[in-house]
Amino acid sequence: MKRRSVSLFAWLLICATVVTLFLPSFYINRTFIKDKGAPSAVLLKHWEVRYEADTAEWSNRWQPFGPEEWERLSRYKGSLWVRRELPPISWSNPYLFAAGMNRFEAFLNGESVYRFHMDPGPVHNLFLATLHPIPIAPEDEGKELSLHILWDRLPFNAYSWILAGEPEKILTLLLRQDIPRYIFSVLYLTVGLVGLVLLARRRDKLYGWFTLLALSAGLGLLLLCFSLQWFLHIRVLYYWRELLLPFGTYAFIGFLAEVLGAARRPLLRITKGVLLLCVLAEWIVGLVSPYWYWTLLNDIFPWLAACAFVAVGFALMRYKQPNERRDERKWLIRGYTALLLCAAGYMANNLNFYTFATKLQLPPYLQSLSVHLLPNGLFLFLLAMVMILFHRIGSVYRDSERNARELREKNNELERFHRNLEQLVDIRTEELAEANRSLTITLREKAETLAEVSVLEERNRIAHEMHDVVGHTLTAAIVQLEASKKLATKDGQYPMDKLDIVNGLVRKGLDDVRRAVRMLKSDSIPTRLDKALRELIDETIQTMEVAIEVELDIPQGLGKLAERVIYRALQEGLTNGIRHGRCSRFRYTIATEMEEAVIRLWNDGRPFGFAKPGFGLTTMRERIHLLGGTMSIGSGEDGTGCELAIRLPLRAPEPTAGSA
Repeated sequence: MKRRSVSLFAWLLICATVVTLFLPSFYINRTFIKDKGAPSAVLLKHWEVRYEADTAEWSNRWQPFGPEEWERLSRYKGSLWVRRELPPISWSNPYLFAAGMNRFEAFLNGESVYRFHMDPGPVHNLFLATLHPIPIAPEDEGKELSLHILWDRLPFNAYSWILAGEPEKILTLLLRQDIPRYIFSVLYLTVGLVGLVLLARRRDKLYGWFTLLALSAGLGLLLLCFSLQWFLHIRVLYYWRELLLPFGTYAFIGFLAEVLGAARRPLLRITKGVLLLCVLAEWIVGLVSPYWYWTLLNDIFPWLAACAFVAVGFALMRYKQPNERRDERKWLIRGYTALLLCAAGYMANNLNFYTFATKLQLPPYLQSLSVHLLPNGLFLFLLAMVMILFHRIGSVYRDSERNARELREKNNELERFHRNLEQLVDIRTEELAEANRSLTITLREKAETLAEVSVLEERNRIAHEMHDVVGHTLTAAIVQLEASKKLATKDGQYPMDKLDIVNGLVRKGLDDVRRAVRMLKSDSIPTRLDKALRELIDETIQTMEVAIEVELDIPQGLGKLAERVIYRALQEGLTNGIRHGRCSRFRYTIATEMEEAVIRLWNDGRPFGFAKPGFGLTTMRERIHLLGGTMSIGSGEDGTGCELAIRLPLRAPEPTAGSA
C-alpha cells in the first residue's frame, strides 16, 4: 500500500510541475486584441483579397479576407493580392512583422517597401516561421498596405500573420509566448545529454533511444520559438524542424520496444522500419518540393503516427515483462497514456479542428494549454521514462551491490583457499625434503653398488683375459707333460725334448700373462687381425700337434672390439677342442655373407651335444651379443665333429687418408 501511495504522489507531482511551467503562457492571450490601443497588435480584420487566377472558384475581384478565405488558401496555387489601411500608429518606432509567407512583396500606397523570394526560380525552403520586419513611420497612418503573394497550397495562420508594434515590444511578446517552450527545450536537451552520458558509459540501446527521443524533442521545441530568430540566423532550421516530429516518433517506438524487451518482435520492427522510411522520404521530398514536404508531414504522417501508437498499445497489452520490472510497466503505461491523449489533441489541431477550444469557450489558461498539448504530453512521457531509467539504474546498483557481496564472499573463500594452499605447500615441501633425503641416501647406496659392480666387472674382465690368453698356453703345456709322463713310464727315462717344449710353453705362458696385462691397459690386440690369427694357428699346430685348415677373407668394417672378439673366439675354440673334444684336426674360415662376417671353426672331436657351456664360451656369447651378433655350437655340415659358428654385423668402412 505504501508503494502505491508513493507512485500516485510522484504522478501528481509530475502533473503539477507541467501545469506550473505553463502558467506564463496565460499572458499571451492579452496580446490577441484589437488593432489599436495596445503595445502591439495582430492585424486580423479589414483585409481584402483578390486572386489573379480568374476562375469560377477564385474571383478576380476584391472581397473580404476572413476565416473562410483563410481555410480555402490550403487549396490555392498562384498569385494573389491582399490589402487594408494601416490603423492609427501610436508607437515611436513602428514596424510590421509578416510571417507565414514563403514568397511575397509588401507595398505602401503602391511603393515597394519589402521583397522576399519574388525572383523567378524554385524555392526549396519553406520559411513559414520566419518574421519579416517591414519598417513604417507614424505618418504612414491611413496608407494602403498591400501584399503581393505567390501562394502554393500552404496552411494560413492568421494569428501570427501580421504583427504591428515596436521591435522591443514584439520581442517581449514573443519571449513571453516562448517561455514554456524554452523551459521544456532546456529540460529535454539536459535529459538528452544525461542519456548520452549514460549511453557512453553503459553502451545500452535503451539509453541510445532515450537520448534520440529527448534531443529531438528538445530541438523541436527550441525551433518552435519565434523569438530565437532574433538572436540567431536559423531560417533553414525552421524549415527542417518539422522533420524532427517523425524522427522523434521513430525514437519513441524504438525506446518503447527496448523497455518492453520486444525490439525483435515483428510488429514493432515493421513499425520502426515504416517510420524510418517515412523520415527518409520526407527528407528527400523536402529537398525537391516544399508543398509535398508539408503535405506528407500534415496529411500522411499523422495517420502513420496513429498506427504506430496503436502498435505500441498492442505491444503493451501483449508483451509481458518479468516480475522484477512491473514498476517499469506501470510507469510506461502512465507516460504512454498521457502522451497518447496529448498527441490526439495535437493531431486534431493539425487537422484544422483547433478551433474546438474557442467553440467550447474554455478559460484562457486552458486554451493556452490546448495549444501546447504535444509538449505537455511529451514532457509527461519523458518524466515517466526518467522514472524507468531510475528504476533501471537502481536495479543495476542493486545488482552491483549483490555482485560486490558475492565478490567479497569469493575473496574470503579465495583467502581461505590460499591459506589451505600454503599449508598444503608446507606439507608437500616437508614431504619433498624427506624424499630428497631418501633419494640422496639411495643415490649414495646406488653409487656404492655401481662402484662394486664396476670392480666386479673389471675382475671378470681380467679373469676372462687371463683365461683366454694363458689358458691356451697352459693347455699346450699340460698336453706335453702328459706325453712326457707316458714316455717316461714306457722308456724309463725323461724325454728331454718334451721337457724343453714344456719349458718353452711355460715361458710363453709367462709372456702371455704379461701381454694380457698390457692388453688390459690398451684393450686391443697387439697386431693386425689376420697376422695375429695366423700366428695363433701356427703356434697351435707346432705345440698341440694338430692339423688346421685355414681360409681367411677378413671383411672391412669390423671394428677393434669385433676383431678382439674374433681373436678370443679362435683361442677359446682351439683350447676347448683340444682339451675337451680330443680332436686332432680343425678347419677355420672367415667369410662375408649379406653384410655380416661369418666365422666357422670345425674340429673332428666329440660333438658338443647338450653340454652346458663353460666360463669361456659364456663370456664369448655375451661379448658377441653386445656387438649385435649371434653364436651357435653344433655338429658340422656333414653331421660329424663339432662346429662353432659366429655371425657379426659389419659397419661402414672408415675413410682412409687421401680418400675422397
